[in-house]
Amino acid sequence: MHINKLSQEIEMFGIDKKQIYKNGQFESLIVAVKKGMIVPAQPAPADAGLYLISGKIEFEIAGKITLVEADDFFSFSAEELHALKALEDSKFIISRNLFE
Repeated sequence: MHINKLSQEIEMFGIDKKQIYKNGQFESLIVAVKKGMIVPAQPAPADAGLYLISGKIEFEIAGKITLVEADDFFSFSAEELHALKALEDSKFIISRNLFE
């Protein structure tokens, strides 16, 4: 599977996601968000890692805002409140542990 080709298949309707891998313990999604889209604070269902393919977002975890740009990676723990604001049209991969 080629990530660039897959990311081109994602429609940019505000927010869209496509599962790219899942087994009993692990899941990966590719997500697209349009500039200006806000995802309100919510708890993470599992430990997760986020890799930004393209664009720029503000990611808030536990009240701390981090600027995330293309090729950046970071992780966060299950149950942490997190929110997102797209500063540009953006695409990212989020991988999470399903075996909590």
